[in-house]
Amino acid sequence: MTGSAQNIRDCGPNRFERRREKTRVELLEAAERVIARKGYHNTRIADIASEADVGLGTFYLHFKTKNEIFIELIDYGAGDLREELVKAKAGIHDPAEKLRLTINTILDAAARAPESFRIVFGHGPAFLDLMVRVHQTFIDDLRIDLEPAIGSQADAVAHLTIGMLSQAITWLLEREDLSLAELKETTVNFALGGLERAARPDVS
Repeated sequence: MTGSAQNIRDCGPNRFERRREKTRVELLEAAERVIARKGYHNTRIADIASEADVGLGTFYLHFKTKNEIFIELIDYGAGDLREELVKAKAGIHDPAEKLRLTINTILDAAARAPESFRIVFGHGPAFLDLMVRVHQTFIDDLRIDLEPAIGSQADAVAHLTIGMLSQAITWLLEREDLSLAELKETTVNFALGGLERAARPDVS
């Protein structure tokens, strides 16, 4: 009897937490779908709850505001993108190739999830802290990639490259002058030219 009660106590909270986490994930997935269709500013909390097939009360058990769920959605997305970059760069030792892969992977992701990138990389003041945090994550990774080639200049070049990527993403999402392939090629060539020059500072 005591053993059975212990099992119930051990399993109960775990089952509850699993159910709660499942609902939270479903809300995040619903938010991603709705925002992709309607855009962030036209999305209402009621739209997300309806998409997830839950009541508004259930939404508010997990998230206080639309901003809060969006921030978590972006954090998850940034984590997934970092994992994608790690896999893409696995076994690659050339800093220039790592730079190329970083640019191409991020621009491909922006093309797949334009609404998320439009907010984070579109310089929206409401998400400035989020933008800075996400940018810094990728700056840090890129700095590590570039240090073998350019040493102490890697930090500056990483900052400049992510800044350039931010502008390239804005271009991709707002303009039609260049196709995705053309934009990737132009951005990569520009970045590689800067990397090459940074590696030969004696060139005037």
